[in-house]
Amino acid sequence: MDYGNRPDGTKKSSGFFGPIKRPDGKVMTEISIGVGLNGKEVTIPLIVPTLDKNEIEYLLRNDPNSPSFMEDMPPSIVNKAVDHAVLRMNEGKSPFIEDGESAAALPE
Repeated sequence: MDYGNRPDGTKKSSGFFGPIKRPDGKVMTEISIGVGLNGKEVTIPLIVPTLDKNEIEYLLRNDPNSPSFMEDMPPSIVNKAVDHAVLRMNEGKSPFIEDGESAAALPE
């Protein structure tokens, strides 16, 4: 399935939780952002397995294209996304889920 492209032009994947249906009927998979890591801009997913239910609800209920999306976002979401990306990159992996990895269950 084609989930579109990330801001850096690479293809989006199904994400760490698989496609998640939003209240507006659209589907989200990863929500990519750019962050500075080790002196360079790196694209990472916001939707990572370490998020809790409330953090995922924020992402589901708010439009990522809204000017206030990043401003109003709980800092814990970006912190967890960065920590998760750094861990994966230190293991030699992409910050994004890769082919052959299994999607996680959404937190309850």
